[in-house]
Amino acid sequence: MWGIVARFEDRASGNADLAATWRATKGPVDSGDARPRSVRLAVAANALALVQYDADDDVHDLQRITVDLGRRQVAALQDEMLARSDTEAGRPVTTRLVRALGQRAWGRAARASDTLTGGSAELRALCSEAALELLMVGPRDTAPAPALTSREDLLEAFATGDVLLWRRLVAAALAEPWAGRADEHLALLDQEQRPSEFESVRALAAMARRIAEEDERRAVADHIRTTIASTGLTQREFATLVGTSPSRLSTYVTGSVTPSAAMLLRINRMAKRARVEAARTGSSGRSDEPA
Repeated sequence: MWGIVARFEDRASGNADLAATWRATKGPVDSGDARPRSVRLAVAANALALVQYDADDDVHDLQRITVDLGRRQVAALQDEMLARSDTEAGRPVTTRLVRALGQRAWGRAARASDTLTGGSAELRALCSEAALELLMVGPRDTAPAPALTSREDLLEAFATGDVLLWRRLVAAALAEPWAGRADEHLALLDQEQRPSEFESVRALAAMARRIAEEDERRAVADHIRTTIASTGLTQREFATLVGTSPSRLSTYVTGSVTPSAAMLLRINRMAKRARVEAARTGSSGRSDEPA
């Protein structure tokens, strides 16, 4: 991590404005911070390098950092560290970072086969997810997103919008992933004439729906786990009750597999019957055991 910091500082030493931004960005790091100073500074240095230089090595550094920390943690640290110096209205530095990542993911650099991300689907996906994760940082109780019902309004949001506006639009997509708003925006864009804008909207819609599906899968798993526990039966006993194998029931409990609607209905019915029977016989129930 210190190598990423050292390379950035070497490049930034000849740029007075960038050096001043770096001094404000790195500032003092509290001893109680969860991440080591080297990690936090490497994330900040890489973010500023992507904004200022947008070199292939900086994309590879982002890939290394993301493998170590995970996408969500990288985005949170990018936002936190850049906020130290990015204090102007609209967060211009953070906005430029999203634009740089977006160009690598969906723009000209992503469409030319002789560019780094143009030649690597893995790195295009990395930059796409990094841009969208950065737009998902922060609270969701922001002002409502503009409707953007015309092609002109939509293109204006891309051309002159900032990270604060884009976060409102992303929050709206996350709140209603199945409402069709993304499809409406895609219908306003010509994929041939506006490929980067078209692909960015499509990527946002896909991520919003994937997150919603993951949340739904976790909610179903939590419900099944709680339902089984309420019966006082072991997972093995409950599996027999609903006519499935213990190993299959275990996949429902962990969320690795989502049961059909019919199976979920059967689980609820059999659990209710088991609770009624336990109450009738005065059974005290037993703690749940793994299958």
